[in-house]
Amino acid sequence: MSVPFFRSPWQTRELAEQMGQRVTELLQSGHYILGPQVQQFERALAEHFSHDTQAVAVNSGTDALVLALQLLGLKAGDEVIVPAGTFIACYEAIVRVAATPVLVDSLADDFLCSAEQIERLITPRTRAVLAVPLFGDSSATPAIAQRCQKHDLALIEDIAQALGAHTRDTNGRCQQAGTMGDISTASFYPTKTLGAAGDAGAVISSRADLLERARALRNHGRAGAFHSEVGFNSRMDELQAMVLAEGIARLESWLQERRSIAAQYLQHLAGVSDVTLPHQREGHAWNYFVLRSHRREALKEALARRGIDTRIYYDPPIHQQPSYLQRYAPIVLPNVESHSRQALALPLFPGMTASEIEQVVEAVHAASNTLCQ
Repeated sequence: MSVPFFRSPWQTRELAEQMGQRVTELLQSGHYILGPQVQQFERALAEHFSHDTQAVAVNSGTDALVLALQLLGLKAGDEVIVPAGTFIACYEAIVRVAATPVLVDSLADDFLCSAEQIERLITPRTRAVLAVPLFGDSSATPAIAQRCQKHDLALIEDIAQALGAHTRDTNGRCQQAGTMGDISTASFYPTKTLGAAGDAGAVISSRADLLERARALRNHGRAGAFHSEVGFNSRMDELQAMVLAEGIARLESWLQERRSIAAQYLQHLAGVSDVTLPHQREGHAWNYFVLRSHRREALKEALARRGIDTRIYYDPPIHQQPSYLQRYAPIVLPNVESHSRQALALPLFPGMTASEIEQVVEAVHAASNTLCQ
């Protein structure tokens, strides 16, 4: 039996049949874009955070990033500090608004970067920090938010992999991912903690002025009968909104499953030779379970032979990608480069069976034993 890297909850018979009837009703309704389903989802997403939060649904997480940068007024000459060890959309969004990405290395023993690393990169041209709670771990964000306040910098939280995550600040208060900055962005790509049946995203903030403008920009800059400024087309369709509204009602149970699976991996893979397990931290959303191994490629191949599908995040890192090197001088970020050569993500998704979890654990042990002989 093979174990896929990911299986969508919407593939289950129960949910597929339930949603099938609703899709039929949606098609018959005649509302396909920015209709009642989108409005319902935006309300549900905002309520997930707080009573004074608003959400604006868009076409993708990448669009959400671009929109957030535009809303904060980022432009040519402005610097935005961003992790080098994340999905390239963060870098692309900064370039698309003509700002300058300043890439920060990760910690030597962690995929995250620290507030101290970010602070060392601040210059008179720095205007914002784009914080990424990578793989679902938001533990570094409170300290980053403090530094942004200290230096009067805007903070954008890209919670594409961390919707539902939480952590504690230096005073011990619980802080939800997506509530610590000026504006947050979410991706609902199918593999995320809350996944659509296609591409979808959102911008989230308690600043009503920003989101009023976001609603216009996502719809060609339209406000009423007038196009008040140049926008673009990033309107969420009703199908994705319907799926996401159903999903957000199940988010907490899905997060519980993710945390349970991660806990089993951490327990049963402890001590495996040449495998460094991820940190277990309070409130981790476990979008991905990413270990490190000096024999990453051999381990990946050995797991594949045993029917285990895995993924690599992110190799090469942003500063070694052609689209970066075409614009900027080469830089060396030793920790990110090391992590990119070692990182390997194991299957982890809601609905994963006990036998599938056991098969992954046994395969990692067997592969490691073989490689270390």
